[in-house]
Amino acid sequence: MKKEKVDMTVWRCTNPLRSGQSQAFPQRFLLNLERQYPTKNKKVLWMFAGGMSPSKNNDTNDIRPKTEATFVCNFTEIPGENKYDMIIADPPYNELFASEWKQDLPKPKHIIRESYRLLKPGGILLLFHIIITPTYRKEFGFERIGLHPVLCGLHNAIRVVNVFKKEQEKLLWKKRKKEELKQIYLQKC
Repeated sequence: MKKEKVDMTVWRCTNPLRSGQSQAFPQRFLLNLERQYPTKNKKVLWMFAGGMSPSKNNDTNDIRPKTEATFVCNFTEIPGENKYDMIIADPPYNELFASEWKQDLPKPKHIIRESYRLLKPGGILLLFHIIITPTYRKEFGFERIGLHPVLCGLHNAIRVVNVFKKEQEKLLWKKRKKEELKQIYLQKC
């Protein structure tokens, strides 16, 4: 697979509007998203964003019933496989939200694994987090295509949008076959 250059455009945003919903996206985040990764005419899952208003092609997921998400369940229980063109995941990631979440905070590695199951080949995962996720390619069959620092707030607090593209099944199959052959060879030695 030819390595593409990773897009590292900075997304300048401001604090979320005070809407009564906790964990809202920073202002101008959706504008940046649509500018670089348009969602129009795509089947999109907004993971951990139950307060979003889904449109015809959008589903939402949250464990909190008050959000009226499409799927009120743990992210590992979202039904379907190879269903979405894009997943936008904004998980809770600090202890301030742990009490509201009422279970272990989702780990990026687990979100990536579940997104692989839910995305169509060639689908895009945008993982909004405070860290840059290092494990994605060999274990899960993703290629990093974007890494966007999101600057917002008075002191420009930084979060990162990790953008991954799910590899096509044919390429992933070849990679797995190669790994299997390597394991067989190593076992015989």
